[in-house]
Amino acid sequence: MNYSVKVRKIIENDSPLKAVCSVVLDDMFCVHNVKVIRTTSDRLIVAMPSETYTDKSSGNTVRKDVFYPVSQDARKALEEAVITAYDEARAVASVPDSDE
Repeated sequence: MNYSVKVRKIIENDSPLKAVCSVVLDDMFCVHNVKVIRTTSDRLIVAMPSETYTDKSSGNTVRKDVFYPVSQDARKALEEAVITAYDEARAVASVPDSDE
């Protein structure tokens, strides 16, 4: 599968959220609001777009991904494409990482 990633926004503060991206899959589908997040262990992860709602029966807040890879290989390929695009966008924008 071919992934084309556009980094829409780079976040330059100490927030764990580092970027918001859009991903085009095989020039056929576009997924918005894919996020790059820095974990407390200083690792970058990719978070899929999600919706949040309140479960009527329990009253609990529920978060569900609205898009997600169905295999480990697909997840790895998508994460690599998104993190590579994020690193390239930071380099072009000369944005230092808040942890550096």
